[in-house]
Amino acid sequence: MTTFVNGHIFTGKNETAFVEAMQVVDGRITWTGATAAAPQSDDVVDLKRQTVLPGLLDIHTHPKYIADALHGVACTPPDINSIADMQQALRRSPEFGQGPDVWLEGWGFDETKLAEHRTPTIDDFDAITTEQPIFIYRSDCHSSVGNSKALALAGITADTPDPEGGHIGRFPDGRPNGYMQEVAASQLLIREKSAQNYQQDVINMVNTSDHYLANGLVAIGELMGRKRPYDSLNLYQDAMKAGFKPQTAIYYVWDELKNDPQPILPTENDNLTIGGVKVFMDGSISGETAWNQQPYPSGQNGIQLTTGADLMAAVTFARAHQLQVAVHAMGDAAVQLILDTTDRIEPWLADRPSIRIEHATLLSDTMLAQIKAAKMQYALVTQPIFYFAEDESYRTYLSAGQFKNAYRIKSMLATAATALSSDAPCTPWAEPDSPFIAMQAAVNRTAVNGDVVNASEAISIGEAVLGYTKWAAAIAGLTDSGQLVVGKRADFVVLNQDLFSVIPDKIGETRVNSTWMKGQPVYES
Repeated sequence: MTTFVNGHIFTGKNETAFVEAMQVVDGRITWTGATAAAPQSDDVVDLKRQTVLPGLLDIHTHPKYIADALHGVACTPPDINSIADMQQALRRSPEFGQGPDVWLEGWGFDETKLAEHRTPTIDDFDAITTEQPIFIYRSDCHSSVGNSKALALAGITADTPDPEGGHIGRFPDGRPNGYMQEVAASQLLIREKSAQNYQQDVINMVNTSDHYLANGLVAIGELMGRKRPYDSLNLYQDAMKAGFKPQTAIYYVWDELKNDPQPILPTENDNLTIGGVKVFMDGSISGETAWNQQPYPSGQNGIQLTTGADLMAAVTFARAHQLQVAVHAMGDAAVQLILDTTDRIEPWLADRPSIRIEHATLLSDTMLAQIKAAKMQYALVTQPIFYFAEDESYRTYLSAGQFKNAYRIKSMLATAATALSSDAPCTPWAEPDSPFIAMQAAVNRTAVNGDVVNASEAISIGEAVLGYTKWAAAIAGLTDSGQLVVGKRADFVVLNQDLFSVIPDKIGETRVNSTWMKGQPVYES
């Protein structure tokens, strides 16, 4: 039994609910209230007026990619501003020169932010080495670039056909240029890399644990669950045995299940659950592959990755297994197809929304009304970090009318269950999954370049915190988490400043002093 007193504890009941003290027994909250009324306890922790939040939940992220990124090279501004910078950074990587079986990895480049204003090619990376394989994620984590060694290991030649839903970039003479556009193409390299490095993947995952806890994240949603070359469930089971702490819900990519619908079994670990299946409707705005009703300046409308019939097949599978369907949809055409295909279907889950629309980047008034009137119970899971870090791309690739429909968070809250998340590391920002930068962007609607993005869609800081706690827990089915109220898990974070009283522009400077899970400290700054 431990009693925490003299705190500024945000309980998460609503956007203004605070208490001074709480008691924890066997990892759960048993009492909350004023310090003067706190029950007697042999173990008392004085919070010294520090602000306390429920443990934060990032319910749309890519921990395997984060694990890769943390031991790879960050190819993001302000340090990396050109292909030449990328080459130098990769040569400085600790893995450089370590032998032909050691991959050089990096993440986060956006060709629009590079001095050369183009995507790196196989030739750029072969100039670094042809002895070691190189793999670099684009900022959206949909696309990537490899060198000749990486492509050779994956068996990719001039004769290799494009995978369904992806494109292998080529020079005019037909030779692969190293660019692997969209997830299906990138996976050709990722599978080869992972097949050779399972134990390293486990080690990398364990090493990310403190990264999450330092950001106050006690629970995460793995939105790229895989069955090949190994089962993501095995990766997390082995990582948790070795010390990985955040509670995790896995969502398996539908493309890997649809032709081989293997049974998805529940786990016996309350820290590890199977959340659902992940469907990709389209790509990204910054990559000009989000599927839009209006064309980009190039004249193209983006890429449709999934048909209505295939989406229904995923829904049928999820209903049979009592799983959620999480649907990636950035473009308005993609969102509209989801709604037109599923809005009259009866929900099949009682404890959470049956369908999550991930990103929900472009939402018109008509779409919002359709969501609100639907028989289906939808959730909207969106990412303020995108307009914070990628404003130039959105201004370049979207019309003025489309831009006004971008990231309408206030309107989302009035329409359906809504949560904030990161999609990390899928954005060109050095702290892609900082919840406090995301909260700041949701509150002040200001990008890093100073551009104000649809100010009328701003929300309060209390609502932003709920988007990472109570509301996220309800959407992901993590019903034990997200609030510091009697009966819930005693997962919480102690902050270095009161983010409820600082000016909005300073919210992103919030840091975590300590993170606690089930009433026990698991991280201290």
